[in-house]
Amino acid sequence: MRHDGPRDAARPRGGWIALALLAGAAGAWLRLHQLDGQILLDDEWHAIHRLLVADVRAIVTRLGFADYSIPLTVLDRLLYDHGMLSERWMHGPAALAGVALLGIAPWLVRRWFALPTLAIFTALLAIAPLLVYHSMVARPYPFTAVLAPVAIVAFARWWRDGRALHATAYIVATWLAGYLHPVVLPFVLMPLAYHGLPALLHAAGAGGGASRTRPLRRALTIGTLVAVLLGVSLAPPIVNDWFQFSAKAGRDALTLESTWRSAAMLAGSAHAAVAIAIFVLAALGWRRLRSRDAPIARYFLVVNAVAVAAIGVSGIQWIFHPLVYARYLLPALVFVLLFAAEGLAALLERLRPAVLRPAIAAAAVGALYLAGPLPAIDYVPNQFIGHLRFQYDYDSAANPYVTEVPREPVPAFYRDLAGRPARSVTLVEMPWRLESNFNPHPWYQEIHRQHVMIGLVTPVCGERTFGEYPEARAGLAMRHFIHLTAMLRGETRGADYLVVHVRPWKTPPDAEVEWPDMTRCLPAIDARFGPPVDTRDDLVVYRLKR
Repeated sequence: MRHDGPRDAARPRGGWIALALLAGAAGAWLRLHQLDGQILLDDEWHAIHRLLVADVRAIVTRLGFADYSIPLTVLDRLLYDHGMLSERWMHGPAALAGVALLGIAPWLVRRWFALPTLAIFTALLAIAPLLVYHSMVARPYPFTAVLAPVAIVAFARWWRDGRALHATAYIVATWLAGYLHPVVLPFVLMPLAYHGLPALLHAAGAGGGASRTRPLRRALTIGTLVAVLLGVSLAPPIVNDWFQFSAKAGRDALTLESTWRSAAMLAGSAHAAVAIAIFVLAALGWRRLRSRDAPIARYFLVVNAVAVAAIGVSGIQWIFHPLVYARYLLPALVFVLLFAAEGLAALLERLRPAVLRPAIAAAAVGALYLAGPLPAIDYVPNQFIGHLRFQYDYDSAANPYVTEVPREPVPAFYRDLAGRPARSVTLVEMPWRLESNFNPHPWYQEIHRQHVMIGLVTPVCGERTFGEYPEARAGLAMRHFIHLTAMLRGETRGADYLVVHVRPWKTPPDAEVEWPDMTRCLPAIDARFGPPVDTRDDLVVYRLKR
């Protein structure tokens, strides 16, 4: 039976609807307004590296060691085959999934929660830093953040009402989520275990006949369908690359410190008090749900808690990095925010008059936004929102991409550019490394506030395949990458300066990094663009517009 909440809580209905609509619009804006400028970084390159050497058949039948999502890489390969693969096509689907979550998640749970909770839930989803960030990167996490809750709720609905629509939703969502990223399988398969194991014990009891085994038969039927779909999809690549697949498990382990840091990222703040408050509200909200519908409250809690624990003890490579564990737990974050919304709604019910409650809820969510990392990240332009300087840990004191940054000063050229109007100049930076460890451009762009493109030096300065691709690869239509060969022909795409980095920048400073000998390229650049206009701080800067 649907719970409509206390009558007094529902009285300012228009205010709650307005809050939900405004929160949805704000959440969409946070996910979209700088999306078109984002430069592909870190793990986003796994798919590109794979599709450059593999056709669709090879992609769907092999895993390789790099952590690419098979369905997304297949989509990218098809776009590549038609000359359409660009940042916009890689980021767009993830952004749509992130925006869709703002509407889908509240709609899924409307049966058990009243309008105030659903409105606050929408607002918390809108400003959750992890959800905003993962909506802006070409990775499977924004899809699994939608699909796993769909699977969890659909199974609960099907188990209660037996409707084929809910069974179909569970099967499809579970298959897609597991195929996009197998790490989410504990979340989507736990509903089967939660209801299937008691059904098995019940069926094993004496007496009762067919009625006693009916729950078990239901669970086995839907479980078989899911197993067949996942087996057909995942068995070939896992069998073919079993060594690479198994090598990623049992490699690393969580620590108390890393677990807390991941929890703080899920809560969306570097401040311990704020993070603790979110989880306290979530506990209060869960207790309130239990008082109305204890079976569904236990189901939501156990399914998520067991999945969180299973992923935690798996030893997946890099799991002790706060972001890695946190991004695997995005499905659980959706439920944490749901319970926190219920907890805040419960506290607001004590306030009079009721008409003020939506405004106070909005103010509380606004304060949470200001206490999080998004205001500091969202300067314009910031084309490196995915850089681990922002995403490894929200506490700068615990983020090695902040604490181990080389102490050398920002080059004078960038400080000079800061005196010009923001977004009035476009730079081509070359060469580069795609890893955050060796990529200083977020720090530089935070100073100069100008647009950036990445210059690819292959083959003029040597052959590079990591983070680069030959200009002849016409299937790649990247907007923020430009080849030096094209610039030497005069095709500069409106860029103003070419900035050549003679030596690499690296975090930590003593790390080894492959870097081309840029001195061999400078004569060709000199011949095309004339002498450099700046040679300070190991940079050689050329003016591209005369």
